[in-house]
Amino acid sequence: MKRKIVRQGKATLMISLPTKWCHEYNLQKGGEVDVEIKEGSVLINATPHAQRRETTIALAGLVESAIRTVITNTYRTGFDRIRVNIANDEQYSIVQQVIKNNLIGFDITKKEKEYLIIENITEPGSEHFENLLTKIFYNILELFTYTSDRLKGKKPIEDYHEIESRIQQYDNFCRRVITKQNIDHERNPLFWTFLTLMIHGQRELYLANTYLDAHAFKVSKETNALLERIKAVFEHIMDAYLKKDITLLESIHAEEKTLIYNESYFLLEKKHGKESVLLYHFSASLRNFYLSSSPLIGLILRNK
Repeated sequence: MKRKIVRQGKATLMISLPTKWCHEYNLQKGGEVDVEIKEGSVLINATPHAQRRETTIALAGLVESAIRTVITNTYRTGFDRIRVNIANDEQYSIVQQVIKNNLIGFDITKKEKEYLIIENITEPGSEHFENLLTKIFYNILELFTYTSDRLKGKKPIEDYHEIESRIQQYDNFCRRVITKQNIDHERNPLFWTFLTLMIHGQRELYLANTYLDAHAFKVSKETNALLERIKAVFEHIMDAYLKKDITLLESIHAEEKTLIYNESYFLLEKKHGKESVLLYHFSASLRNFYLSSSPLIGLILRNK
């Protein structure tokens, strides 16, 4: 839509806000909005108070992954107050762990026998989006180092579950900002897809470590070398995003063909038993990181 600019006083230029939008967020005379200047755009967001959203969800069973998926996606969608209908204390315990491991700034503010309330208590502002996205990159690098040290028989300093928890928290927060704050309307789908593929890539490393927990065995030099080369691919992706330089992604396409269609296939055919499971996870990780380069190119181009 278009709005005509009018002058107020000697130096102030003004436009009117769309009536429908004002009604939707209960904006009235004397209220406040957040205004952000970004390149050639001025972004106007309703205040956090006006945007406060509530919903009710019900838990059906005791499967942790199912409960986690419902809770985290309600958080990602932008709700600030969530009533969770529960059937028993076991569900309550699972919800507690999900909040602790996956959500930033949310906590349980009320608990009754049949329901509990989860609310936004100390959530960071949307201005922390880039900072936390950068933290995702560096924590994925840390997970690479952890996995590499473990395969070489070294004792890692930190538990990989803690690294994974931080990555999930940062990822969920970034998606929440994308949905709720509408950080950049044109780039939002690209950000979402880029994050999805990156997180799937690191998740394969996490799953490889969970497999190693249950199956101790010696890994060949070829598998160690493959992991290091996958790490190098990820580093190209990270550098391309941080430096906003698509030329850093060119080598990934040639590397992907060599690593997946030659080396990974060869090792999967050659290795048997437990080591082939690791190779499967590493190959899947590489594939997701490679695919993330496509939305990343769009993000960089639209940033110019």
